[in-house]
Amino acid sequence: MTYKHYAVRPERFTNEFVAEEFERLTARIDEAESSESPELWLRLFEDWNALKAYVSSEGSRRSHAQSKDMTDEDVEEADRYFREEVAPVADNGNSRLVNALLASRHRDAIAARYGDYLLRALETAVEPLAPINNELRVAASTLVNRYDKAVAAGEVTVEGTTMTLSQARGLQSSDNPVTRREAFVAYRQWFVDHRDELAPIYDELVALRHRMATNLGHENFLRLGYASMGRTDYTPAEVATFRQSVRRYAVPLLARIQERLAAAHGTPTLMPWDSSYDPELSLPSDVAPVETQLDKAQRVFESLSPELARHFVRMRDENLIDLENRKGKRAGAYCTSFPDEGRVAILCNSTGEEEDVRTLMHEMGHAFQGWESQPIEAVDLQWPTSDACEVHSMGMEYLSMRHITEFFTEEQAAKFRRQRWKRAIDLLCYVCVVDEFQHWVYENPTATPDDRDREWDRIWGTYITGIDFTGVESYRSARWYAQGHLFQVPFYYIDYALAETGAMQLALVDSKNHEEALEKYIELCRIGGTMSVLEIFSKVGMRSPFDGDLMRDLMEHAATQVGLEPQGA
Repeated sequence: MTYKHYAVRPERFTNEFVAEEFERLTARIDEAESSESPELWLRLFEDWNALKAYVSSEGSRRSHAQSKDMTDEDVEEADRYFREEVAPVADNGNSRLVNALLASRHRDAIAARYGDYLLRALETAVEPLAPINNELRVAASTLVNRYDKAVAAGEVTVEGTTMTLSQARGLQSSDNPVTRREAFVAYRQWFVDHRDELAPIYDELVALRHRMATNLGHENFLRLGYASMGRTDYTPAEVATFRQSVRRYAVPLLARIQERLAAAHGTPTLMPWDSSYDPELSLPSDVAPVETQLDKAQRVFESLSPELARHFVRMRDENLIDLENRKGKRAGAYCTSFPDEGRVAILCNSTGEEEDVRTLMHEMGHAFQGWESQPIEAVDLQWPTSDACEVHSMGMEYLSMRHITEFFTEEQAAKFRRQRWKRAIDLLCYVCVVDEFQHWVYENPTATPDDRDREWDRIWGTYITGIDFTGVESYRSARWYAQGHLFQVPFYYIDYALAETGAMQLALVDSKNHEEALEKYIELCRIGGTMSVLEIFSKVGMRSPFDGDLMRDLMEHAATQVGLEPQGA
């Protein structure tokens, strides 16, 4: 491996090494600050950037290795060592350098070289890096790891077969009503049965995060949570207005879809185990054999963009795609990067269902942005905030649909495309459930698990109507225990809804001019994190998610895509 940063490395990566490297950097601050020329500060930033690339990449490598097998004690220990011993040292060093740069008389020279947004981004990092909370951050990461391990180890039995939670979740879209009901019950019952294990973890996480906020003089965790997400363009007030527009335009449309789905199932109300299967649109549960997915995806990308396809081929050649579900693997899917290597990797949990295809397109959307942003010198700017990141992932879901017949027959592809628009409506509503719940949780940090379950149910009923949980009410509140984002990254969820508005706008452009849509997409990828989310939207000619009329216009189009008349038509 030829490294972009720190080509000469210690034999062992230790917290002592990281501490010494940061000491060398911070020892240069006074000289750089006293110099009449900004050159010393520019060189200091270059070396700091290289160290951040090395340290963050090492953390990503260790976390990624553990994600692949959370039962491996050696990789678990390597990840633990980084989280508990290295990360606090790096946080301290980064905190000192961030504060020194923001107070520097040479800050304008740094901005001139790397862009004004770098300083705004670093300003949001001041409180999340505050040394006063080092021990609390370590404690929180340990709790998150406990949650991840518990879910990764989870197994249930469906139709006599023992399987992972991911496999059971996939069977909830089975065309066999007995199978999908048994899979739904087994999956949700696992979280009901393990509530007494998971609820205390969340209790402790909320308490720790509240203490972090009060340590910094805040009333609650909201402001610190937003800063941790790097948000510079909007506050909880704008997000509340966005949720209001979802309630006004998306919720009624989803209610009509649920009513139609219940009729398709021949039931007076829609039962929860039927909500993931649409007799008119859902594809067979084994429609996308795992062993064929990479070859088919490669043909999709080669047809879409040979330029992007080259990234995919490289990832296959360098074993940077971990695709199949297996016991002990971290649940969910994600994209990560190793900036000191200049490489990007993804992890999925494919089981052969149609959802695998959407997930693979989604994560490769992230990966394409990661590859295209590698030339950006400042590693802090290679990735945008997640509200912008998700435009690349969801945008690729839409852009790839014109070539999705590589996976499906023409008839299946038509259903898959229609289903994607239906999922967009569903996603907007569900994301707002999670987001409003998070705001309530951190505004009420002493709430009990029972309080949280009741509030989840109340908020659920605000956004998602028409699913009948009569007699199985515990399965409704069990849903939030399965939502890893709530445990892992507080306030990372509204990003999906905000970004969906951008992805849908890309889809509208694509329906009229494919080349223009692809150009916009690649431009989005190359911008990376050099701008704020609203600047990125504006740069490529997209309307802001907070545009009051945007949701109305998008839902009118979405209604036609799912075969319904627009509201008021």
